Amino acid sequence: MKRTRFWIWISVFGAWAFAAQAQVEISWSLDQNRTVLMEPIKATVRIANYSGHDLDLTPRGNARLAFDVEDQPTSTVPTTGSPLVKQAVIIPAGETREVVVNLLDAYRIVKGQSYMLKPVLEFDGVRFFGERLSLEVQPGIELIQRNYGMPSSGDARTVSLRLIHREPGDRLFFRIDNSSTGYCLGVYELGRVIRFFVPGLEQDRDRAFHVLHQSGPDRFVHSVFDFDGVSRGVTIYAAEVGSIRLVRAENGAVEVTGGIPYVADPENPGVLIAPLLPPSHPYNMNLGEFPEKGKASDEENRGKKVVPPPKDQRGKKVK
Repeated sequence: MKRTRFWIWISVFGAWAFAAQAQVEISWSLDQNRTVLMEPIKATVRIANYSGHDLDLTPRGNARLAFDVEDQPTSTVPTTGSPLVKQAVIIPAGETREVVVNLLDAYRIVKGQSYMLKPVLEFDGVRFFGERLSLEVQPGIELIQRNYGMPSSGDARTVSLRLIHREPGDRLFFRIDNSSTGYCLGVYELGRVIRFFVPGLEQDRDRAFHVLHQSGPDRFVHSVFDFDGVSRGVTIYAAEVGSIRLVRAENGAVEVTGGIPYVADPENPGVLIAPLLPPSHPYNMNLGEFPEKGKASDEENRGKKVVPPPKDQRGKKVK
């Protein structure tokens, strides 16, 4: 009898849990499951509303979206106090919406380690869960670090270039910190990087930071950030590794020399066209190869005097 009641209770509880879960369905994904420390952690949460009521995710709404962020199996990361959902999101009954959030703004993910993440939607006293996914946060390989200004002045900066491997290759990041307060102003991905060329980092007279790195066999990227870490634009150049570099002029301006910038395609707005590089120096395609048997090499032939074959009195060649 007790065993029968137990299985009845399990069946009822399972049916209730399935019905509750079916009222709201949550699926989600991370933009990147491997990030460099202090890089924005973007996630897209897809919420399907089958509850029969509108879901209001605004601060004073009837539903709340949050995340369980675990840095250890039994430990969760505290929040920063900043709201996870910053824009007004209302999901009408029977409809589906996607919400893009930045987990770094709402949670103190400040250590290089692995985390387990799970979205939670609270509505009408019931919690609805999404899939549990892992996130790997790395400090990154520090390629360059430079300090500008005096920390005692309250207006000093520490900038660095960091590298992590993210499929399908290595990625370069620009990080800027206020060294007077210890606060990170931002971490920005600069794109794919090829390790053959050492990236360049300079500050100009207006205190803007310039970064030059190689992203392809003949392609280089020039990125500019102001003193607070706000991007001022990106320019792509075509050049050879030994010719392009950042140059600081006597007046304090910083520019790129030795490269040809990409130009906008007049027929396709937003598309860049690669310029044609100067032709490379020709070289001997047979360099290092041995001459065929019975034949002298080109160098040997150049140093010899050609003697015509002997002829008889009638002008015929003598065998």
